Amino acid sequence: MRFSSAILLSGLLAGPLPALAADHVWIIGGGPLPGSSQAQIEYNVNWVIQVLNGSAGTRQLHLYYTDGQAHGKDVVLWQPPKESKDTLQPLARVFGEQVANGESYYSHRIPHVIAGTEAETLKTQLEKEFSELKSGDRALLIYNGHGLQDSKDPAGNTLRLWSNTRLSVREMDQIMSRISPDIPVRFVFTQCFSGGFARLMRPQAGDTVALGEANRCGFFAEAQDRKAEGCSASINIGDYRDYSTYFFAALAGRTRTGDDIVVNPDRNGDGTVSLYEAHLFALSQAHNADLPRSTSEVFLERWQPWYLRWTDTGAEPDNVYGEIARELAKKNGLPEAGPALIREMKARRRTLTRKMDELKNEQTSLAQEIKTLQKEIKQDLGVRWPEALSPYTLNFVRFLKKDLDAAQDFILSHAHYPDLVAKQDRHFAIDEEMLHVDRDITQLDKILRLRKLARIQSQFERHATTQEREWYQRLMSCEGQRL
Repeated sequence: MRFSSAILLSGLLAGPLPALAADHVWIIGGGPLPGSSQAQIEYNVNWVIQVLNGSAGTRQLHLYYTDGQAHGKDVVLWQPPKESKDTLQPLARVFGEQVANGESYYSHRIPHVIAGTEAETLKTQLEKEFSELKSGDRALLIYNGHGLQDSKDPAGNTLRLWSNTRLSVREMDQIMSRISPDIPVRFVFTQCFSGGFARLMRPQAGDTVALGEANRCGFFAEAQDRKAEGCSASINIGDYRDYSTYFFAALAGRTRTGDDIVVNPDRNGDGTVSLYEAHLFALSQAHNADLPRSTSEVFLERWQPWYLRWTDTGAEPDNVYGEIARELAKKNGLPEAGPALIREMKARRRTLTRKMDELKNEQTSLAQEIKTLQKEIKQDLGVRWPEALSPYTLNFVRFLKKDLDAAQDFILSHAHYPDLVAKQDRHFAIDEEMLHVDRDITQLDKILRLRKLARIQSQFERHATTQEREWYQRLMSCEGQRL
């Protein structure tokens, strides 16, 4: 059952706040259409709610998900279909629907949803609720869904919302302008191309070093031009390795499966885990295909003057980014620093790239072989039951009622069917192998980026102006807050 109200997540206040001040959390989730609103998104949102429920402090939660309170089926779940005539898997394999045959749909189970995420509806709701925030309040916006890239303008990157509507970085900036500049606004964007939303820290979402008047900061699963890992239709949460899984595990002090986390995310030892520390935990612990970043890191990258980009290239500063880079190198069986690390990473990248190319070529060849086998089996099937070749027609309905069992026996006994099954299963398995290779390549990219951030942070400490230091400190203070 769904409820249309904001709920209070109770607990003890994290620290002294002005009278009547409140923490507000907006969670926006789901896909743009039922077929792309995967179960993992729903599971992620429920996981976030659980973490918030278990955290100290009182906060008001505002939930927006897919079609809101409508009764339509808006989530797709995938489980491996049984190889049985009862599941129609033989017929599905011949007609190329063997993966889709494992899909099922249901109405989302997110509690206390206020409304859906159709862009105009969401915009109206957010503008109203943002304008009601008072001095002393804090805001946190969490998005778990899909995104699109504007290849010409990162501020044109969008959230993919219900009914295939969109909300861009610039539009979100305008919506957030309803919030008083003195109210801290934190955000966590986990979608593909999410890094474009780092522009929210700047005036009119522009491409400047300067920050806007608003006190905004955030965290992103990916760069403005990279796809993020996640959004599986599977319900096996033990396989989830997306940014949300690690970020909120750090805040919860446990994994999604309920186990204690092995590494303490409290890097400064103050007894609490800030959002920034949760981000660093995801950077250091996640073996996935994401390259996450924060607003303070994007700020440093944008700040770096052109004439410093080719200096200190051999430096290995002993700051938090250099420390995590060394941790990751060691974890991945690489030298921790120096020329040996660079040589080993280059050699490993060549090996992994070659492996990825081999897998892609194998999958391309398999796709053609599968197509040929399906064509031959369908031709033979059509000679016996021509109605089977006319889906979405009355003839096909008659076929399903009268001849389905015999037709599937025919398929199972066909000389080419075992070969078709083997090639389709291999084609499917390659997707998983490519994901593992992509994750391994991303670890190399992550080490390189962390080493670069370590150098830029060191340069910033030596060369930044007073104003630039104030802007950076403002971001760090914002990111360093707890939930």
